[in-house]
Amino acid sequence: MRGFAGLLWGFFLSLALLIGSPAAVRAQTADSVWQARMAYICALADMAVYSSSMNEAVRQEMGQFGWQFKDYKQSDRRADTTFYTLVHEGGSGREALVVIPGTEKLKDVEVDLRFGKVLFGGSTPQEFRSFAATEKVKAEQPMVHQGFNDYTMTAFFTPDADGVMGADRLRELAADGNERLYLTGHSLGGAVATLLAARLVSMGVDPDKLSVFTFGAPTVGNTAFAEEYGYRIDLNRYTMGGDVVKNALQALKSGYVHFGTEYRWKKNENSHKFNHAIVGYLDAAIRGYYDELLQGDLSMASLLAAKEAVGADGPQAERQVQSWRPVSSPGRVYIAPVALDLPQDIANDSAYMQVVAGDILMHQFSHVVADDAYARPGAVVDALFTACRRAEEAGCDRVAMVNISGAADKENPNLYRLATSVEVYTTTGEPLLNTVTSTTTKEITPIEAVMYDMTRAVDDIREAQRQGTLPE
Repeated sequence: MRGFAGLLWGFFLSLALLIGSPAAVRAQTADSVWQARMAYICALADMAVYSSSMNEAVRQEMGQFGWQFKDYKQSDRRADTTFYTLVHEGGSGREALVVIPGTEKLKDVEVDLRFGKVLFGGSTPQEFRSFAATEKVKAEQPMVHQGFNDYTMTAFFTPDADGVMGADRLRELAADGNERLYLTGHSLGGAVATLLAARLVSMGVDPDKLSVFTFGAPTVGNTAFAEEYGYRIDLNRYTMGGDVVKNALQALKSGYVHFGTEYRWKKNENSHKFNHAIVGYLDAAIRGYYDELLQGDLSMASLLAAKEAVGADGPQAERQVQSWRPVSSPGRVYIAPVALDLPQDIANDSAYMQVVAGDILMHQFSHVVADDAYARPGAVVDALFTACRRAEEAGCDRVAMVNISGAADKENPNLYRLATSVEVYTTTGEPLLNTVTSTTTKEITPIEAVMYDMTRAVDDIREAQRQGTLPE
C-alpha cells in the first residue's frame, strides 16, 4: 500500500505499538509522560480518520494487535456524521478510543457556520433536544454552538437502523469497572468530542472514566456552560501558535469562551503546512512524546531503558551499552546507530528521526541491544565491520542498520525527498535483508516521512520473518 493511504496505515502500525494499555502505563509513569503519550496516540488517530479509504486496512492491521476498529455513520438534515471506535481488551481491562473527524465535507462547513447558540441541558436525549429547542434563553444559562450540538446529536443520539444510538455503545464501553474512554478530535471533531463528554456526564457516565484530547478545536459554549462542565470534564486542549481556528468563534460571535487545560505548541519550522493542519499537530505530538519520555537524551539506548521503565508493550528491550556480555545469546539483534545524511535545513529534526526509526525497528525482534556509544563510520564497509564487532561484543548474533538520507527538491526548496534503508546481517557480514523506501514531505513533515518509510520497511521485515528467511 503506497501514497497517503499507505502513510496512514503506517501511522496506525505505530499507534498499535505505542498505545499498549494506557491505564497500565499511567500507573507506572509520571503524569507528564502519560500526557505526552496520549497526545501522540490521539494525534495519530485524528490524522488517520481523515482518509475514508483506509478503513479496511486499518482494521486489519489493528486486529493483529488485538484492537477492534469500527466506524459509525449517521446522517440527517442537520449533519452528515462519522465517528470511529478503537477497542482493546487487555490484562488491565478494556480501553476505548473514540475518534471524530474534522471538517471534510460541505455539510461539515454548514455545521461550522451554524454558530448561533442553543440552550444546553437535560439528562436524556429527549431532554437534550427539548432544551436546545427552547426559544427564550437567559444569558446566564449554559449555551453551546448550534452546529456542533447538531453534529453531536446526529452522530451519537440518533438511533441507527437497529434502533441503537452511538451514545448507548459508548455507555456500554464505560460500564465495566476497568473501562476508560478517550474522546479525541481535530477542529470540528474536537468541539464535538467536548460536547459529547458533557452529554455523557449528564447521562450519568462517571467523569473519572472520561478524558478528552482536542487539537485546534474552537470554543463550544458560553461562560455558564464552561463553569458548569469545566470542572466535570477532563479536557486537554492542544493549540498551535498561529492557528486562528481555535479562537475564530470569539471573533465572529460574542460570548464564546474556552475551558479545560490548554497545552500550547510551537509549529515545527520544517513544516510548511497551514498552522491548523493535523499534520503539524501530529509532528508536535511526536516531538513532545519523545522529549518527555527521554528527558532530552534522544538516543536509542535511552529509549530502550525508558521502555523498560514504563513497562511498555512489545518485545523486552535490553540495554547493553556500558557493559557488554561476551556470551552470545541466539535471537539478540544489535541495532547500530542510525546514519543520517540530511540537508542542513532539516538537520534539526535528526535526533527525532533517529529515535522514531529505532522505536519502530526494535519492535520487530524478540531481543534487541542498542548502542549510541560511538560515532558511526562514514564508509559503508567500515560501518558494517564496526557494527559486526560491536554486536559480537554485546553477545548478539545479528546486526540491524538504518540509513536515512534526504535531498531538497530543485524546484521547491520547501519540499524534500527522504530515503530510508534497513539492512540486517549476521555478525559475519552475511546479508539477511535489505529494503529501501522513500517518500516526500509534500503532505507530511520530515519526521513523519521517516515514520512512514520505516513502517513500510517493517512490512518487508515481517514478511521475511513469516517466510522464515529472517529470524524473529
